[in-house]
Amino acid sequence: MREVAVREGLPSDAIQCLANPTIEGTETLMKHKRTAVILATGGTGLVRAAYSSGKPAFGVGPGNVPVFIERTANIEKAVGDVLTGTCFDNGTICASEQSVVADAPIASQVREQFKLQGGHFLNQAEAAAVGKILLTEQRTLNPKIVGKPAEFIANLAGVAVPTGTRCLLADCGGVGRDFPWSIEKLSPTLAFFVVDGIDAGAQKCLEILQFGGMGHTAGMHTQSREAAISYGAKMPASRIIINSPTTHGAIGFSTDLAPSMTLGCGSWGGNVTSDNVSPVHLMDIKRVAFETRPVQSPKSKVQSQPAARLSDYNLQIENQRPDTKDQRTIRREEIAALVDKFLSQKIAETPMSETPGSSGVSIQNSETSVAAGNSIQQTTNGNSRAESPVKTIIHELRGENQTNGLKAKTVDFVSEEDVRRAVEAGAKIFIDAKTIITPSARDLGDEREIFAKI
Repeated sequence: MREVAVREGLPSDAIQCLANPTIEGTETLMKHKRTAVILATGGTGLVRAAYSSGKPAFGVGPGNVPVFIERTANIEKAVGDVLTGTCFDNGTICASEQSVVADAPIASQVREQFKLQGGHFLNQAEAAAVGKILLTEQRTLNPKIVGKPAEFIANLAGVAVPTGTRCLLADCGGVGRDFPWSIEKLSPTLAFFVVDGIDAGAQKCLEILQFGGMGHTAGMHTQSREAAISYGAKMPASRIIINSPTTHGAIGFSTDLAPSMTLGCGSWGGNVTSDNVSPVHLMDIKRVAFETRPVQSPKSKVQSQPAARLSDYNLQIENQRPDTKDQRTIRREEIAALVDKFLSQKIAETPMSETPGSSGVSIQNSETSVAAGNSIQQTTNGNSRAESPVKTIIHELRGENQTNGLKAKTVDFVSEEDVRRAVEAGAKIFIDAKTIITPSARDLGDEREIFAKI
């Protein structure tokens, strides 16, 4: 990449990489002051970290792509396209086919074509054995099978397959955590479903997308334009690839979509865009706009008045001045007495503080407040005067240390309004690595030292 960049005129260090990537190093790079925008292509954790970094970020989601082979499809080409897509780079492209949904009238022909073109259908026992190594004990994708050839995966599970097997297929009884073949496998392994009709096919593909592929990609093979439009309208996917390998179609190789390996999943997948992210997304574009539709301003109906003479204005001001002939001067002692009377009434009206723990605000007297409130003023002859009605009241807000013995609970999302409420309450907001914080919330929170990381 560096060689190409230099050849095209970029500086030699324009492209960099972390030789020893770590979570801490990635977070530091994301939050660096010179980082302008983040392009996050990876797992959910990486995308979350990008969105919570306080920087503009483009994130993507997982695939788990279903492909519906409808009854009018060219079966030989459809199967060939599916195998081409799922076997390319051993299925590591996020848009690669993960499940095949065959229309019932042509299901047997689809099976035969897979066998003819290098696919191998496992029996129930073999499918169960391979299914055990597809997942880890935590029911997540096993990294040991990602990007591995079909024969390697079969041998790892102790299953014998014919030499030259391109892809492993297994009949799948459902979609979800109890059906390991229905997950995104990122390898030449395909779940196989049979349904009757386009509505049932669309429903099954929807279930597959909902199990880890929302907003990404779906595929269909058909010779009916109406069926393709109907299927596409029902899929919560940003790319609907028709009659082409989804691997190559989604990234723009066999279609006219923008060439990209970073495929947004839109709001379905929690992403900021549903586009194929391209260099255009990384550019700041200026737009100089000229008026094309003049704005009509309503004419004023107020009639012009002759300018007032300065002498008339002065006369008006003179007439508005209050008459001070009968007013007397208020002495300083009278003002002091009125102020004391007002403060005494306010103190009397002040409600007693609530029982401690009944609210987030407690009113307590500290040594400072007692000294200030009970100070005795001395007169010039040494005699003490009455206690001042003005007392200092200290409002102590419940903070991070007053958690009533409970473990602090982290939050999933923080907005600027959340930070402002915390500032007003004198409280802390407890966050962890998974907390999503809006840029404005992070700036205000860091300034006020509101966040407490757990």
